[in-house]
Amino acid sequence: MDTGIGPRTRALLRRCGAALLLAVGLYLLTAAVVRGLFRTDNMADYPAHTLWAIVLTPQDALASLWNGSERLWHICVRVVFGLTKNMITACVVVTALANAAAYLLVFFSLEAVCPEKCPRWLLALLVAAVFTANALTAPGCPFVTDRGYVNPWHNPTNIMVRPFAAAVFYMTLRIYNRRRCAVHALWVSENGAPFSFAERLADEWRVPVFTPAELVLYPLCLLLSVYAKPAFLQFFAPAIFLFLLIDVIRTKGRLLPFCVKLALAYLPAVLVLGSQFLYYFGGFSPLAEAQSAADTLRAMEEAAGETIYYDATSNFDLTGIAFYYILPSFSGVGEVLAETGKALLLTLYLVAFPLAVFLAESPADRRSAAWRLGWWGVIAARLESLLLHELGIRVNHGNFRWAYFVAVWLLWTIAAVRWIAGVGAADRQSRLLRWAATPLLLWHLAVGVVYLVRILQTSTYWF
Repeated sequence: MDTGIGPRTRALLRRCGAALLLAVGLYLLTAAVVRGLFRTDNMADYPAHTLWAIVLTPQDALASLWNGSERLWHICVRVVFGLTKNMITACVVVTALANAAAYLLVFFSLEAVCPEKCPRWLLALLVAAVFTANALTAPGCPFVTDRGYVNPWHNPTNIMVRPFAAAVFYMTLRIYNRRRCAVHALWVSENGAPFSFAERLADEWRVPVFTPAELVLYPLCLLLSVYAKPAFLQFFAPAIFLFLLIDVIRTKGRLLPFCVKLALAYLPAVLVLGSQFLYYFGGFSPLAEAQSAADTLRAMEEAAGETIYYDATSNFDLTGIAFYYILPSFSGVGEVLAETGKALLLTLYLVAFPLAVFLAESPADRRSAAWRLGWWGVIAARLESLLLHELGIRVNHGNFRWAYFVAVWLLWTIAAVRWIAGVGAADRQSRLLRWAATPLLLWHLAVGVVYLVRILQTSTYWF
């Protein structure tokens, strides 16, 4: 029977049909969640962001290109609103499309490095699990305290930045692996192979870093990630800096030309991020005022016995100013150890599965660029979320925590393809993946499903 479908199309559907169906499913799930979060006044971020999008003028959209405001989601919603004339529908369509696009980008990136013997429908399901899983919790325990999210559903700009974050992350790995190992690949097992350098350092400046496509796409995706939400570049810039600094040191500076050329692609995005910071914070408050507010917040935290992120009783959000501060020094070694232990435990709730996969890997695989860059990202983002706090008119925005969630999500994508690459074998690594990582994956996934069901049932994300 002639279906009218060509052989290439049939091959694509056999290989990627499950992923395409799951992308549609993720679109519908995201749409249902977003509609649910509009039903009640539950502090979700959609109503406020959607209102800003609807009142957005062409002049505002143009100004956002240089004032650094994160308006990519709002511009897209404004365009769809012009077609649908329905505020909620516009918000739903843009957010769901962003999530589905991120899913397909992750799937097709990982599909290229997934073993051929692995069924593609299984990979498609595992990538869907990455978009569904959430922080470990147990029955009777509150879902959200300080644990955070693998998948925060209540913030549209966090979802909007995902496609660009994944694109930059994967392109960075390919660019690095091509320079280090002469292989244009997302995953390369690290066996201590040295870089290949020209005899003269001057010749290193002539070595190309980008392909013609990357020369356009890499800086463009970086720039669009900032317009979507600064959270990605906020942690990725220090992470890639530390990642490459180590290689510059161990190559005795011979990798510096590569690093400088790579850094030039970041320049437009970094300039916009700087403009964004000044736009939001409006300058710095006097040091005495900032210290006084920081001391007050610390006293409130000590009295409450917990970290305060959302505080309706203080007047910090009524000052009409915005600034950030670094937490004061700890009173002693005991407090440092206690706070460090708490931070590690809270991080473990989010990265238990990726950590189990990482520990099950061989030493050569653990040294791969993907794992190293992924963990550097989580470390940089976690330190920012712990040390940097906002006061003033943006006290409740949590802008030093969103980067942490994006970094964890990217680490999950690496863990997913490594789990599926090794779980089917008969060696010690596979046994560890089956008996240690798999139960954690199912636990993360079960919590994520329960969380989604409760959002759909109660229209609230905070419980």
